[in-house]
Amino acid sequence: MKMLLHHARFLPLAFVLLAAACASTPEPGTVIRTTYNPGIDGFGRVLVISVAGDYDTRAAFERDLVAAISSSKVTASPYYTVVGRRPQVTRALITDAIRNREFDAVIFTRRKGQEQQELAPTRPVGPGFDLFGYDYFELNRDIGIEESRAHTFITEVYDTSTQEKLWAIESLSVRKRTAEDLIAEQVVTVATQLREDGILRR
Repeated sequence: MKMLLHHARFLPLAFVLLAAACASTPEPGTVIRTTYNPGIDGFGRVLVISVAGDYDTRAAFERDLVAAISSSKVTASPYYTVVGRRPQVTRALITDAIRNREFDAVIFTRRKGQEQQELAPTRPVGPGFDLFGYDYFELNRDIGIEESRAHTFITEVYDTSTQEKLWAIESLSVRKRTAEDLIAEQVVTVATQLREDGILRR
C-alpha cells in the first residue's frame, strides 16, 4: 500500500510534464493558399531555400524544414549545405545545384514584400515572382526579423523539370517574441500544408 501511495504522488507531476511537452509543440499558423496544381504527383528530392532574416535565421529555417519533411520517400537538402556557407541566391547557382544533385523540386521561402519592384520595374514581384525567370539580388541582403505583431511569409514550390511554380502559400505568424519561435511555427505550418496538399511523396 505504501508503494502504491509513493507512486501516486508522482502521477500529477508526470501529467504536468506531458502537458508542458505537448504545449511546447507549435500549432500550424494561418495559411492562405495562392497557387495549387492538383495534378502534382509528389516530389521526392527537394532543395529547400530560405531568404528571410539574417544568415543564421535562414540556415535554421532551412535545416528545420528539411528535418520536418524528410522521410523514407523524401530526401530534402538545405541550400546552404549544397552551395556553401552564406550562399548567394542566383539562378545560376540554383540551376547548378539542381543539375548536380538531381533535385526534382525547390521549396523557396521569403518574407512578403522582401523583393522590391523599384529595383527592376519590368521584373514581377508578389504573386508574379519567378525564381527561375529573374535574379532578385535584394533577397541576398540580411533583413531583421524584429519583434512585431505579425509576419507574413510566402513559400513556393517549383518543379525543376519545367521551372514552373506549382504551389504557393502565404503563412501568417502573430506575436512571436523570438526568431526561434517564429521559425518553429513557420516550419510546422509549411510542412503541414505541404503534406496535406500532396506536394511530397507519401
